Amino acid sequence: MEKNFTKFYDGGLRMSDSSVTTQKEAIVNQSICTRCQKVVPSRHVERDGKIYLVKDCPDCGINEAFLSSDALRWQEKRTMQGYQGDAESTCSMECITCDHCKSPTLVFLDVTNRCNMNCPICVANIPAMGFQFDPPLSYFEKVFKTVGRIKPPPKIQLFGGEPTVREDLIEIINLAKDYGLKARVVTNGIRLANEDYCKKLLATGTQLMFAFDGRSPEIYQKLRHNPRVYEQKLMALENVRRHRKSKITIMCCAGLGVNDEYLQDLIQFCHDGRNYIAALDVIPLMETWEPGKVEAVNTTPEDVEHMFNHALPGTEFLPASIMSKFKTILDVFHIERVTFGGSHPNCESATILISDGETYHPPSKYLKKSFSEVIHEAIDKDAELTTKLKTSLIVRLLGESGKKLLCGWALLGLVRKGIHFHEVFGDRSGTQLARILWGLMRGEKMKHLLRKYTRCHDILRITILPFEEAGCVESARLVECPASFAYEHPVTRQIRLMPVCAWTIFKNDILRETSEQYGISRKEDQPTTGPPPAYETV
Repeated sequence: MEKNFTKFYDGGLRMSDSSVTTQKEAIVNQSICTRCQKVVPSRHVERDGKIYLVKDCPDCGINEAFLSSDALRWQEKRTMQGYQGDAESTCSMECITCDHCKSPTLVFLDVTNRCNMNCPICVANIPAMGFQFDPPLSYFEKVFKTVGRIKPPPKIQLFGGEPTVREDLIEIINLAKDYGLKARVVTNGIRLANEDYCKKLLATGTQLMFAFDGRSPEIYQKLRHNPRVYEQKLMALENVRRHRKSKITIMCCAGLGVNDEYLQDLIQFCHDGRNYIAALDVIPLMETWEPGKVEAVNTTPEDVEHMFNHALPGTEFLPASIMSKFKTILDVFHIERVTFGGSHPNCESATILISDGETYHPPSKYLKKSFSEVIHEAIDKDAELTTKLKTSLIVRLLGESGKKLLCGWALLGLVRKGIHFHEVFGDRSGTQLARILWGLMRGEKMKHLLRKYTRCHDILRITILPFEEAGCVESARLVECPASFAYEHPVTRQIRLMPVCAWTIFKNDILRETSEQYGISRKEDQPTTGPPPAYETV
C-alpha cells in the first residue's frame, strides 16, 4: 500500500487527502478501500451465513473483504463479550500520527526481513517487500530504552523475516535484558537444526515461538514449496527439547485443504512433547500470495475453530479478551497482566485442552456444563465478589489473606457445582480440593497444584491469532488493542507504537524509510531464495 508522507502535522505523518478524519468528529467504523487504499466508512454485512466487511468509498464505490465463514459464531463472540457493536467509539486509523496503547501487554519488533525460507504465503520477506530491512544494534537499543520505561514491562516478540539469520540475534536478546525486557523469538526453526547454535540461543533464556504446520512433508510443499524443511524442523525441535530452559509455543498456519486433516495428529504431537510444548498458536491462512502460487483458500478464525472441533469433538473457543472480565480475582491473586485482555471479541479466540496422561481432552470431559457456561458463571461470581470484598468482616480482620480466602471459597463453590469430581480428583475429592485451596492461599501456582492433586496433569493453551491483510482491518478492532508493533518514526525518529493489525497497512513504507536512514543495502545485494549456505543442515 503506497502512502503519501509529504504532508506533516504535529511532527507526524498523515494519510493523504479525503481519508483524514479529525478526532473531534464522530467516527464510525472504518476500514481500507481495497482499490484506492484510503480510509473509508465500513459496515458488516451478513450474506449466505457469512460475514463481509463492506467499504463505502466515495471514489471507488462499494467493495468488500471476507471476514467469517460462520455468521452465527462470529456474532456469538460479540454477545459473550457484551460488545455493543460498531456504534462504540472507534479510531481514525491515523496510526502514523497516534502513539497507540500507552501500556501494551505485548510488543512486536521487526528485526529483519531476510529469511532462509521465503515462503510464497509470506508478505514479510525481501521478495515480497522489495527492499532489505536490517537495522543496527543502535536501533534496537533505542527501541528497548523506550519500551523498557513501560510499567509493567510488556513481553517483547522478535519478528521477521527470520530473526535467526541475524548473526547478532543473541546480542539483541541480551540488549533487551539490559532494559528489563524479556524477548521471545518467532522462528521457522531451520537454523536451530544446528545443535551448537540452538544451545547458544536457548542459553540466553529466550522463549521460542516455533513455526510448525504439522507432521507431513506434503504440508510444507503446499504452503512453503519446500518439503525438505519438515525434516529440518523435526531435528530442530529435538534440539530444543534437549536444551530448552523454558517451554515453547508451536505456531501453526492452518489452511482448509492444506493441513486440516493433520490437526488431530498435531494435537497428539503437542501432547507427546508436553514436557517442552506449552501452547499452540494457530494463524488462519489468509490469501496474501500471488495467484497460482499456492493451492489453498482463505481460512477464517471460525474455520479454524471448526477444524479443531472436528479433530477433537467438544472443543470450545472463547474470545481471548474475556479473561479481562475477571477483574477482582486477577487483582486479589496479583495477576498483573492478561496478554489479550481488552482486545476485540472478533480478534483472538482461545481455549485449553487438558491431559489425562494419555492424550489431550477438551474441558467438557471434566465438566457438568459447557466450558462457556462455566466461564460465564465465574464472571458473574467475580462481579459479586467486587461488592463482597468491600463489606466482608473477614477482609477487615485478615486483609489480603482474607481477600484470598473469600475468593478461594467462591471459586471452590464454582468448582463443586461445575465439575465431575471423579473425573478430576478420583476417590479423594474433598481432601484434594482442600489441598488446592490451601496451596492457592500460600501462593503456589495453580498448574503445580493441578499436577499434584488431580488427574488433570497438563494444560495446552490454544490461541487463534487472526493476523490479517490490510483489507480486513477495521478501526473498531484497534481501539483497545493490547498488542503493538514498536518502530522508529521516519520523521521524528522517536520510538512509537502501533496496533498489530494496523501495522500491515504502514509497515512497508515505514521500514523502507528506516532502511534508507540507516544506509541498509538494497534487495539486490542479498539472496532472495533458499537458506543461506551457512545454515544448511540436511
